[in-house]
Amino acid sequence: MNGKPPPADSQVISALTAYSYWLATGAPTGQELPGRSYPEIPEPTGGFDLAKGKAIYARQCSVCHGDEGEGQKAGGDYVFPPLWGKDSFNWGAGMHRINTAAGFIKSNMPLGKGGTLSTDEAWHVAAYMNSHERPKDPRMIAGSVEQTRLKFHANDGVNLYGQKVNGVIVGQGTE
Repeated sequence: MNGKPPPADSQVISALTAYSYWLATGAPTGQELPGRSYPEIPEPTGGFDLAKGKAIYARQCSVCHGDEGEGQKAGGDYVFPPLWGKDSFNWGAGMHRINTAAGFIKSNMPLGKGGTLSTDEAWHVAAYMNSHERPKDPRMIAGSVEQTRLKFHANDGVNLYGQKVNGVIVGQGTE
């Protein structure tokens, strides 16, 4: 559908609504359910280190996600998603937050070996991953990274959006 949502009264939306309702059957309201979100893990003392993240990525992540974060395909479909570049998640996705990505990485990565990276390693590799360009934030304000950063990213967890990394302001987006 070229990125356009189906009409609100379509069969697709009706099916998704019914499925969501069924999934929630018996779930209590007004309280957090176990398994929701990723664990919050503390930022390393002294902050994250992109050079350490690059080394950890090369050792632990590149075998699946590629040397340049490009992911891997089988047939025409990704079997391991790209982590940066034109086909990765965009700057508006929650995973662009280093703290969110670090919690996910610590719990789930490397594939089949979740929990094997230290908290610091998870932060370093998450920061390295998110120091690369990716598709634009779909909420971008008139092409302005600075205005978009102020409105949507300034208080949005730990992130690099609109920051200078290796001499380049990230958030411009890939095409």
